[in-house]
Amino acid sequence: MNNHQTFNYSSSDHKYWLGISINLIFIIFEILCGAFANSLALVTDAIHNLGDVLGLVIALVAVVLLKRKPTKRHTYGFYNTTILAAFINSLILVASLSIVIWEALLRFIHPENHIDGMLVAIVALIGVFVNGFTAYIFEAGASKDLNEKANYWHFLADALISLCVVVSGLLIVWTGWRVIDPIVSIVAAIFVLRESWRIFHDSFDLITNGVPEGIEEEEVEKYLLSFPNIEKINDMHIWALSTTEIALSAHLQCEDPQQYVEILDAATDGLRKKFAIDHVTLQLETKQKTHIESDI
Repeated sequence: MNNHQTFNYSSSDHKYWLGISINLIFIIFEILCGAFANSLALVTDAIHNLGDVLGLVIALVAVVLLKRKPTKRHTYGFYNTTILAAFINSLILVASLSIVIWEALLRFIHPENHIDGMLVAIVALIGVFVNGFTAYIFEAGASKDLNEKANYWHFLADALISLCVVVSGLLIVWTGWRVIDPIVSIVAAIFVLRESWRIFHDSFDLITNGVPEGIEEEEVEKYLLSFPNIEKINDMHIWALSTTEIALSAHLQCEDPQQYVEILDAATDGLRKKFAIDHVTLQLETKQKTHIESDI
């Protein structure tokens, strides 16, 4: 999140609509082929992809809400809906992959009698291109926004899962080992769970007002104390307004209150340039004022 470039949501909508459309078409095709080929790996991939599409829908709703103007009740607007969307997406992904692993374990214990390995490989190969393209359209924003990062990793992982399914389908054709199908499903699901946990961890930190990744509170405090006549920092809080916007509030104990305006302007501008903190609220206090530290 600590990026000095402002992420532009105005051109994001079309990416979500495109990703949703092509993946819904492919999901329907993949489920039908998975049922015909009797392949859990294909159905697994389709279910996981369906979870990602649902995630895209939630993220799109968040982006639409984010563009709404602040109201008297929602004075910050709806910026934090993007954090909520990333958090929900991570939960959906973890839940869907847990189901996939359970079904794969059952299939491992009770393998199917027949799997059309060649059909599995062909359909999964199409999935490599569909998911790879979807990941590509979110790649540019992945370094600037947690939502974009979640979408990018989800579909990149889908592309890798599909590639694994291609390999399993070909191995079934060459060896006749049907047990390969659930094994590949389990391995791929565990790999994606690892990435999903990172998204869950980051979004949970933001939704609970944790300091955004890439910003060290000690460094910010050290920077503010570097200004002349600033002796102490009180009640400093750093939190995320959205997956791209960061806010800070603090009380600065100032030796010479006559430099109030100069210090405020310089500190606000410096926090924006050095730490990409755009929403800054600073209050100057004098030595004579007895400061009462808040509980949070």
